[in-house]
Amino acid sequence: MFRFSALLTLLTLLPVVTPAQIQIGTIKGAITDPAGAAVTAARVRLINPLTGEQLETTSDRAGGFVFHNVIFNRYALQVEAPGFEPQSRQVAVHSNLPLELEIRLSVAGTSVQLSVSASDQLVEPDQNGATTLTRNLIGRAPRLNRNRQLQELIATTPGWATENNGLIHVRGVDDGVLYVVDGIPITDRLDSVSASSFDTDTINALQVVTGNIPAEFGGRNGAVVIIQPQSGIDQRLNGSLRAGAGDFRTGDLAAALGSSFRKRFGIFANAATSRSDRFLDPVDPRNFNNRGGAVNLNLRADWHPTERDTVLFNVSGNGADFRVPNDLAQELHGQRQRQQLRDSSQSASWQHLFSTSTVANLAFFHRRHQSELFGSENDLPLSARQDRSHTRTGLIASLTHQHRGHTLKSGLEASRIAPREFFTFYITDKEAAVERDISDAALKFDQDDPFIFRDARVRGQFSFYVQDSFSLRRSLTVQAGLRYDHTSLLVSAQQFSPRLGIVYFISQTKTAIRASFNRLFQPPQVDNLLLSASEQARALSPFASENHGGATIQPERVSAYEAGFAQDVAGWFRLDAAYWWRNFRNVGDPNVFFNTTLIFPNSVAKGFSRGVDVRLDVPERRGWSGWLSYTNMRILQTGPINGGLFLTEEFIEIGPGTRFIPDQDQRNTGSFGLAYRHQRSGLRVAFTGRHESGVPLEVESERLEELRSAPGAELVNFDRHRVRPRTILNLSVGLSLFSRERVNCDLQFDVLNLSDQLFAYNFGNPFEGTHFGYGRRLSGGLKIEFR
Repeated sequence: MFRFSALLTLLTLLPVVTPAQIQIGTIKGAITDPAGAAVTAARVRLINPLTGEQLETTSDRAGGFVFHNVIFNRYALQVEAPGFEPQSRQVAVHSNLPLELEIRLSVAGTSVQLSVSASDQLVEPDQNGATTLTRNLIGRAPRLNRNRQLQELIATTPGWATENNGLIHVRGVDDGVLYVVDGIPITDRLDSVSASSFDTDTINALQVVTGNIPAEFGGRNGAVVIIQPQSGIDQRLNGSLRAGAGDFRTGDLAAALGSSFRKRFGIFANAATSRSDRFLDPVDPRNFNNRGGAVNLNLRADWHPTERDTVLFNVSGNGADFRVPNDLAQELHGQRQRQQLRDSSQSASWQHLFSTSTVANLAFFHRRHQSELFGSENDLPLSARQDRSHTRTGLIASLTHQHRGHTLKSGLEASRIAPREFFTFYITDKEAAVERDISDAALKFDQDDPFIFRDARVRGQFSFYVQDSFSLRRSLTVQAGLRYDHTSLLVSAQQFSPRLGIVYFISQTKTAIRASFNRLFQPPQVDNLLLSASEQARALSPFASENHGGATIQPERVSAYEAGFAQDVAGWFRLDAAYWWRNFRNVGDPNVFFNTTLIFPNSVAKGFSRGVDVRLDVPERRGWSGWLSYTNMRILQTGPINGGLFLTEEFIEIGPGTRFIPDQDQRNTGSFGLAYRHQRSGLRVAFTGRHESGVPLEVESERLEELRSAPGAELVNFDRHRVRPRTILNLSVGLSLFSRERVNCDLQFDVLNLSDQLFAYNFGNPFEGTHFGYGRRLSGGLKIEFR
């Protein structure tokens, strides 16, 4: 026990560590003729029949070829060379161990067949229900909301509900998304008011996992989004320049440049900036005081010093400056609050191949987030100011080994997190504060005696995992693992988390039946955690006395179950469906601080969610392709509530055993996309849409009467106690103005919300406040690419 405790102590002194390995693979091979001589200049293509993703290269003088940075998936590998029969075979990439192939071509006109033909089947024996979005889909997405485009793409997959300012929820978990970039996990919030999201111009592909989550992933409970950044390796000099403009004085400018050098080193750099007079989702339909802009800078480098070593570097620096939207009274009073966000990250990953069956990874990363809120002279009914930051710095180690059909992985994580917070507020107009139901406890803070909080901590986290993937029979695949997590943020807690998933494949009908059980563990979000868990916040909480709430915020613990299937329907489309349910303890559900952009974490004692996800994918045929996602779910939580920073008294009585419907409960959500591409002319048309059935109003009946006269009340169904449903339809049209061997020029025009339907994300909600969506939006962009 002493040795184990000493090890924990040592690891908490290390910089922040988080899990996983480099989530990309390598395919390499040698192409020969029937006599064993090398075939040079052979055309080699790697194609995913469902997503349309395609990579292409040619064999060198030794007949060799290589594909780096291949996202985990199944592909058809096609080889063509003059004088030889074309050859095609299936390949699968599910680990970062390189896949090495020997391909012997047959002379054209002979009957010799030395390979297995590739299949275009859309369901594979190890189908796990994950959804992959590739660059061809990402590049067609509308660019009007650049600072939240990644979240909008993720929400096209089943299980997700959207909220204001890029906030997304999955299967009952409030923003519980783990982003993984080159094996580096990111657990911080990336919505528009917390930190800059990833610029989608830097993304080559992303994979969304909501069901069976392998043991190597931890820290967040909702889903895993694996992002494969664009890379310069295997590329000759290439670049792009994009400029766009839209209504509300929206504009963006982006540039990218990439290249490889002697096949050993590759670099890709991207810079983007955007601004808008509708930067956030306003709190009044008339969009008051809503100007903002953002900048994203990213650099990725690939280095292959030897055949057995891969080193990846990622550096980014991002920032956003924006005003905090006003309601009508604040606008008339002249309130001009503003907020600025800064975040930066650096990471280096080293992968060493000991043999064709064993590979090790070691990574270092550092991330820093900073947020400042500035008050103004005419704030109403209170003035607030904030200056907070936190850093995560870390090391990651993992080992993968293949043996007799088993893919074994083990890894170690240690974490050091350093939050620093300063926050103050005071009442500027007591009469206006009383009208807005600000509590008596908060009313006592005035300009002469403001509320002031200041604190800083250093805390550690530690995890390790083991997992195995294997086949009991040809038709049954098993993925099993065990993860251990320990955190001291801000309380000491730990959990062993078993993960088990099985897939049974019926080859005759091309059906994959799957089931999984996951135990999940999520420490509280670090943004404003020190204040939310403080005694000062507890003194203001309406849940602290009669309702037995408290300041301590425990980690969220989840038992997640899923049963589903995937079906290939005659090679024309793939249908994927799943029934899932989750049981929660200490549900993370942050609240918005009184009509500002500040979010404070709190937790609810327990809850459950359950639902059905359906996904239909239609691969491209004769230029047409499409997809459809649908989710039906129900969420219910049980008090009391702990943590948070609450100033008003408008909450329903939530005590021990009190059941209520949380603000992320969307009973029905769905999205679709239908696209057409004319290869010869370069014309592209995409028609997309999204439907959400509306979130609940969980307030006292007296408060409901007040809300009936509030701006935008016509967007609420007060009889059902829910925001009215919304169905948003979008149209994107693209055209290749000219295309040459080295230069392309594309034009894209987007119309969002074709029907100009007004809608609200939420309304008078004590946790999220009021935020309105957009009407019809127009934008256009010009993109020039060279290669």
